[in-house]
Amino acid sequence: MTARRQSGRTNRPRRQPARRILVVTEGKLTEPQYVEGLNSYLRSRGTTAVVRSVPVGKDPMKVVRKGIEIRDKAASDEKDYDVCVCLVDVDQHDALPAACQLAARESILLLVSNLKFEAWLRWHVEDKHSALSTSQLDDLTAKLGLVTNKMLAPTFPFHAVHRACEIAHRVDPDLEAGRIGPDPSSAMPILVDLMLGR
Repeated sequence: MTARRQSGRTNRPRRQPARRILVVTEGKLTEPQYVEGLNSYLRSRGTTAVVRSVPVGKDPMKVVRKGIEIRDKAASDEKDYDVCVCLVDVDQHDALPAACQLAARESILLLVSNLKFEAWLRWHVEDKHSALSTSQLDDLTAKLGLVTNKMLAPTFPFHAVHRACEIAHRVDPDLEAGRIGPDPSSAMPILVDLMLGR
């Protein structure tokens, strides 16, 4: 009889180690709240990503540089991230093409939302993709009950994330990191896939 059978114990299946994802955001309120809420929602359904969200501010170059800084510090402390993602908007940033280049050189996934992140949020509740101005998107997300004063609604419909991904892929079939897509568009499905372990 084997040692295992003698003790009466069976081997448990080994857990996959959680994927560590660093998410650095341009927005200081809405984006980090969304990432943290989505992570909680997905983890409650069995995903194993550990996400750290870091809000930076309004400049895509600062966002990418902060991602590099945090990633490199974590590596020096032997707490590597498996992937580093930066979330930015198109808005009117002159530095966005340079931020795309720096992110590519540093193997950082720069996920761009055009015109802004609220376009992605909108797709959780409606399948419309007309181009809107910044103020129109803000008004619409407030009217739809998604965001108020840059704060994500406590009842945000995270359960509709897969629908939002489908819309994003349909609107921008060439969706990829480091690319500025059409208005509106968002590369957020890439982060969703990472969080799901795909």
